[in-house]
Amino acid sequence: MSHTPEQRLYRIWLVMAVLITVMGVTALAYNPLPAIATLAGGAFCGWQAWLARPRAPGSLSFRLEADPDPGSLGGDVGGRLYPEDGSPLPAEPEVTLICTRLCEKAGHQTVSHRRDWVWWETRPAFPESHCLSFRFEPPPSLTGTEPRPELSEMEWRCHHYWTLVVRGSVAGEVREQRLRLRVVHGEARMAQLLAPESEAHNHSLARDEQEAADAILEA
Repeated sequence: MSHTPEQRLYRIWLVMAVLITVMGVTALAYNPLPAIATLAGGAFCGWQAWLARPRAPGSLSFRLEADPDPGSLGGDVGGRLYPEDGSPLPAEPEVTLICTRLCEKAGHQTVSHRRDWVWWETRPAFPESHCLSFRFEPPPSLTGTEPRPELSEMEWRCHHYWTLVVRGSVAGEVREQRLRLRVVHGEARMAQLLAPESEAHNHSLARDEQEAADAILEA
């Protein structure tokens, strides 16, 4: 399992803080003065861990023009992403398409939720003139977008929905945006195809378990 340098630094400071603090608490029973100094060292490591803690990505602002619209489970789920504010395109852009099964049950004052990620895939997003393009070919055996059923206090009611997570780097900072897609069964293909050089590199990106968990963020 791989981690980014920032994640590794955070874990190192956190482990040091815990170990030094445990040593300081243990030493209090024998020699308070060195124990206090040890606890101060643990507090310093804890402070460094807090400063190095992983932060939630900032947000992107794209307008989606789906192609085809709706996306097709027997064909393509693709389209173009245009920056809303005319800002430059992010570096190293990628998109993750997620099919989620959401089950809900009404309580007296709350609603209980159960989410399962049925399928997901991450592919590159390809810079074009003033936009990013992408294309997926999800398995036709999956369930398309379903309307949200009425809540019930007697049983769980479930439905499926599709999310596109756009991620890229802006000024060295990772940012992202989530967009809902409507996906149905059919064989529709993109009307405006990817450029040949983009199509040649349009394949699923290799990821390990941790990176997959980072890509599939809870909605």
